[in-house]
Amino acid sequence: MADTDTPRVSTPGATCAACGAPLSAGVLGGACPRCLLTGALDDASANTVLPPVATRLPVRFGEYELLERIARGGMGVVYKARHLRLQRVVALKMIAGGELASELDVHRFHAEAEAAARLEHPNIVPIHEVGEHEGHHFFTMRLMEGGSLADHMARLRGEPRRAAELMAAVARAVHHGHQRGILHRDLKPPNILLDAEGRPHVGDFGVARHLEKASLTQTGAVVGTPAYMAPEQAEGHVHGLTLAADVYSLGAILYELISGRPPFVGDTAAHVLQQVREAEAPPLHTLAPGVDKDLETLCHKCLEKQPARRYVSAEALAEDLERYARGEPILARPLGRGQRTWRWFLRHPLLAGALSVVAWLLVTTAAGALHVAHGQLQARREEVLQANTHAALTAAGAVLYQLDAYREAVEWAARDSAVIDGLRRKDTEALHRYLQQMDVDATLQRGLRLRDGSSPFSVWLVLDGDGLVRGRWPRSDENILGQSHAWRDYFQGAASTARKGGSAAYVSRGFQSVVTGKHLFAVSAPIYDAEHAWLGVVVAMSTTGPTLGRLRLDAPGELGQRGVLVAPVDAPRGGSTAFQRSELMVVVHQDLRPGETRVLDATTRERVRQALERAPRAGPESPQFPQWEQVVRSEAHVDPVRPDEGPWLAAFAPVGSTDYVAIVQTRDAAVFAPTRMLLEQLVLWSGLPALTGGALLVLSLWLVLRRARRRH
Repeated sequence: MADTDTPRVSTPGATCAACGAPLSAGVLGGACPRCLLTGALDDASANTVLPPVATRLPVRFGEYELLERIARGGMGVVYKARHLRLQRVVALKMIAGGELASELDVHRFHAEAEAAARLEHPNIVPIHEVGEHEGHHFFTMRLMEGGSLADHMARLRGEPRRAAELMAAVARAVHHGHQRGILHRDLKPPNILLDAEGRPHVGDFGVARHLEKASLTQTGAVVGTPAYMAPEQAEGHVHGLTLAADVYSLGAILYELISGRPPFVGDTAAHVLQQVREAEAPPLHTLAPGVDKDLETLCHKCLEKQPARRYVSAEALAEDLERYARGEPILARPLGRGQRTWRWFLRHPLLAGALSVVAWLLVTTAAGALHVAHGQLQARREEVLQANTHAALTAAGAVLYQLDAYREAVEWAARDSAVIDGLRRKDTEALHRYLQQMDVDATLQRGLRLRDGSSPFSVWLVLDGDGLVRGRWPRSDENILGQSHAWRDYFQGAASTARKGGSAAYVSRGFQSVVTGKHLFAVSAPIYDAEHAWLGVVVAMSTTGPTLGRLRLDAPGELGQRGVLVAPVDAPRGGSTAFQRSELMVVVHQDLRPGETRVLDATTRERVRQALERAPRAGPESPQFPQWEQVVRSEAHVDPVRPDEGPWLAAFAPVGSTDYVAIVQTRDAAVFAPTRMLLEQLVLWSGLPALTGGALLVLSLWLVLRRARRRH
């Protein structure tokens, strides 16, 4: 008993009782370190004969006394040891093969120590010392008195919130390692150690990998423990592993804590690896009835086959675990029916293929029918657009003809001697009398009259060469006389014509009257004296509204067709706006009241500008009718006055060189009327079988899924 209970100390010159190797002074047990370690391990083989002295513990190992063996792994053995000088009890880990260990084993052993030593976290086992004694590499770490998590699985199974709190702490420790580039790769219950208070600590970084360094594992080699290994890790994708691999392992540990078994079990490691790669983990509630749905959702999110579908980090997992532990809603969402169906298809490829063929045939039939219907509909739309293009060209020509009549009347007034003499003498009363006569005398307006006999012009002005008002009809507040209208487009346009020596009338942009507040457009012409010296401008204004004089832009004979006339908006007082940046307003629309307008939306404005870019630029002296190639078409138009109606099919035609555009639009809903019978036939003969087949397919899928759930 004395020999077995009391360790023996070798003397100088002594040799090992087992192998005869020389012993150094101070070695306990009368055997060399290699024989001591070999004897301290469990029988590695039935054929191994261990020397009696090698089984005696405690023994001396350098500055440490090995008290008892705690655990053994694939590469190393762990002892409970006491530092003889500091009298500190620690866990001492050394390579199991001792001096026989390969260079690769030694490198990995030191890599583990290095990885653990660089991590300082309250839930990671701390490293105390790394060293070598007589060819045996070792390192020491804090001794965890509570054992490993594997020893407490049964107890924690009935405490889901406690398990969530524990795994949240582990996940934060793993995230700490991730932040420093350390991927653990072998997270499992035996590698999570508990201290005396039950706090978890992550240990055993034996196969950990530094993400910024080359791995010693050969490509295709599988490292880790199969039951807790991520699918991509089971495939041997060493260099492609991401932090999501550790997230999967954390989910597998949580799965076992709740259900009492890992997600996948099998008779052999190869069988387990195959399931990890190809199968879906059984729903947690089938192994742990009554499990909280949030906890099940959280766990299965970690076990997603695709790394991108797992939690983005171990920290995100920890936060959701903490939410669950506090009774708060988690962020992870359960799989929907569509996702579950897709995954069922992946697990049953033959049946899924058969169903897919049936579905393809049905969809192909329906698609063919819809293609025919779509072709018919597009053909009808093209017919409507062609008709609108012809109508827009006709409307633009009619507007140009009407505006030419307005221009002729204004040019006639500009050549009248009464206007010339009154302006030259600045005789306001004479100009007022003439303008009043113009308003009532159809002859002076070249016969222009509306259906009720009134003039199409609501205001007449005479401006001098500086743009000052010298005469106005209807006569209004005398303060209008002498005001400058030089900033108005109607004056600028006529003045530009005068500078070129021309006499053709100018059609202005739209504007709002400073006197009445109504919206108008104007026709203006330069006034010359007998020596052809430019004196000023005569202006005739017309209000916006449902018609342009007597001209209606609608085509009542065409179903749903509507005409619109738009024009650019004049610059504000004291400013100038280039045409490219000016707003565009409605001048004529059947739903406008006199003096009203609407500003165009951005999309319609862009199409109007496209039409104006194609407009002829011959000048007002020789106006040209628009051509077919100048028309812009749209299949998604919005009525500027009735934006709640539509959509419309529209054609945009420029009105000569006036910067006006005529729009002819047809309600898209009207397109469906001529093709309704065709669509009904297509649905009856093609769409109805497709819909019936689709319903049967959905019913079949529901039955298959229901049967699959019952089997689980």
